[in-house]
Amino acid sequence: MKNRDLICFGFKVSQANTNFMVMNKIKTQIICIFSFIILGFMFSCEDPNAPDYEYFLIKVDSVKIPEIILVNETFEIQLFGLIDGCSWFSEFKTEKQGENIIIEAWGKRNKNAKICPGVEVYLQKEKLLYRISEKGKYTLKIKQPDGTFLLKEILVE
Repeated sequence: MKNRDLICFGFKVSQANTNFMVMNKIKTQIICIFSFIILGFMFSCEDPNAPDYEYFLIKVDSVKIPEIILVNETFEIQLFGLIDGCSWFSEFKTEKQGENIIIEAWGKRNKNAKICPGVEVYLQKEKLLYRISEKGKYTLKIKQPDGTFLLKEILVE
């Protein structure tokens, strides 16, 4: 047996065969690394055409509620306002603070939209359902984008 020969699993392997096996192993590792890099780029890149959205408080100019509101009965609150044609209603947020009921109407818009016509909407026919558990006088405070509130007094019987 020559100095450069190796015994592997009972077979004699020459130095030339060993070099060939090492080169194949390195090639296989390089191919695997490049495959993972390519797959990573394919699944991690964002679509440049995907819309970019922003959320905003909708300016509400009027409120409609039932004439009679009964304690522990769910009633409907309708908010009206003006938003552009590239925006739509997203959600209502409410918070009760004593006799004040703070309402926020949130919209969502596509930041990449070019031309957006003004349209009066009744918030996509979204209605806020609310229930008050105690009789009394309450104030609906609808938060406006400039930080002020549109106020509406209600009486719960």
